[in-house]
Amino acid sequence: MEKELITHYSAVLSVHQLSDSIDFYCFKLGFELASSYGNPPYYAEIRRGQGQSLMLLDQSTAGPPSSHVSLAFYSEDIDTLYAEFQAQQVPIKEALENKAYGMREFQIEDPNGYLLIFRQTMR
Repeated sequence: MEKELITHYSAVLSVHQLSDSIDFYCFKLGFELASSYGNPPYYAEIRRGQGQSLMLLDQSTAGPPSSHVSLAFYSEDIDTLYAEFQAQQVPIKEALENKAYGMREFQIEDPNGYLLIFRQTMR
């Protein structure tokens, strides 16, 4: 059997306040804090689901974010995820809807202005 050359991916986001970002992703969006580093912490790894992680790096270390960054998260049950975020009172930037390009998706913005797109392939 051939080995996978790429087995994992992770985005690294420069954030304004690491603690605020951890709170948003973990308490509002249901991610888990996998690790953090520094005293006080300036780096954190968060996860939701199998295998993939998101790295948060304090701006004082990483520098300012680029002018446009968006992340797409893929789901197998987008309606339940949308309802979960609504129950957590996450501000929705673009409501859940079917798109002409074959995705059912919604959008939110994190505290740092990053656009987060949650989507599911329509069947």
